Amino acid sequence: MLTFIVIGLNVVIYIVLNMFLLQNGIDVISHLDNSWMAVKFHGEYYRIFTSTFLHADLDHLLNNMFILFIIGKRYEDSEGRVRFALVYFLGGILASIASLSYNMYMGNEIVSLGASGAIFALIGASVASVVKYRDKLKTITKRQMILFALFSLYAGFRSTSTDNIAHLGGFVAGFLIGLLITGQSDSQEGIWHEY
Repeated sequence: MLTFIVIGLNVVIYIVLNMFLLQNGIDVISHLDNSWMAVKFHGEYYRIFTSTFLHADLDHLLNNMFILFIIGKRYEDSEGRVRFALVYFLGGILASIASLSYNMYMGNEIVSLGASGAIFALIGASVASVVKYRDKLKTITKRQMILFALFSLYAGFRSTSTDNIAHLGGFVAGFLIGLLITGQSDSQEGIWHEY
């Protein structure tokens, strides 16, 4: 299952970068995070992608991976690996671009990192599934799914250290991608079945 592979990749990258290299005085993270200054002035466009696999600390990693497990597994079960990969990776890149563009426009000399933009893309795509096919999800209503998405966005806006533009950008990107690619599921249980 691709969700578990992505979770494993995030965990391995965190362990290598934070627990081995950083503790030995080797800072690779600052060369991979989403810095608009590095992208604009040095052409380091790879940061838009690599930053989605970085996490500031263990709590950041665990929170993101827990939500990815819940949302990602159910979305992948319903839509398949290809659609999951498209939403997660393209949504994560678009979330990074939204964050980078906003910070560049505002002149904020900050950097961002984390998988939450890609995770919000999965949330947006899940909402698109509910909107496009009302009968697709059997154990959760359209209203409950939309309330979950709104609560997730609201929780981000309450924190000053959260990259809310990446969350919002990821959600919108995921919703639009989801509207384009969501298919009618053969599964009677859909994304939100109990396991």
